[in-house]
Amino acid sequence: MNNKLYTADEAVKVLERTSLTDIDSKVREAKTDEDKERWNALYNFALQQRQRKIINSKGFIR
Repeated sequence: MNNKLYTADEAVKVLERTSLTDIDSKVREAKTDEDKERWNALYNFALQQRQRKIINSKGFIR
C-alpha cells in the first residue's frame, strides 16, 4: 500500500485488493504496539469484509 490519504471508500477498496498475508506480515513487522494494533484492526476488518461477501453470495440463513 502507498503512503497516501484515502477516503473511506478508497481505503476499503485497497484493503479488498490487498492479500491477508501481506497485512499479516505488516502486523508481524510492526515496531510499536500502536502500529501492531492498527495493522491488526485492518487485518480483522479485511477478514470480516471477505467473510461477509461469502455469506452474502452463498445466501446463508441468518
